[in-house]
Amino acid sequence: MSKANVPPLPDTPFWQAYQGRFSGILNWTEVDNFWGRISTTSGDWFIFEPGEPAPENPATGEQLAETLASAQALIDSRRDMSHCGAIYVDNVENPTFIKVFDPSAMGSSCNISGIPILPRWIISRIRPDDMPPPPEPVKPSLFKRLTGRG
Repeated sequence: MSKANVPPLPDTPFWQAYQGRFSGILNWTEVDNFWGRISTTSGDWFIFEPGEPAPENPATGEQLAETLASAQALIDSRRDMSHCGAIYVDNVENPTFIKVFDPSAMGSSCNISGIPILPRWIISRIRPDDMPPPPEPVKPSLFKRLTGRG
């Protein structure tokens, strides 16, 4: 799929925030501090797994704790690396939008395919909207199919 075939994200507060400015939490000490801060926050959090339907309601405290534990276990599985690079937040000290990527499925930093890598979890104060449906695959022309060039 080329970048031209990637559907645009909806123009909603959630997807505008998703495309906003983020800081990566790279240092392992910062990662540990982040987990400690986020696990003690109060208020409503939505947990969204791209590819699944967007949640209608905020997560319960138990759901948030389970998701954070799963995310921490996934991130910690890569402690052998010199840095983390799989957690991005809109505000390091007081996050309201968090993207947690699977460190084993992040692709390359240059993203030459043009296809965006989606986070494993999005944890947000903003109620998420569903992902747009994927575009229909482009069927190569008869000539390209016959010649194997498509």
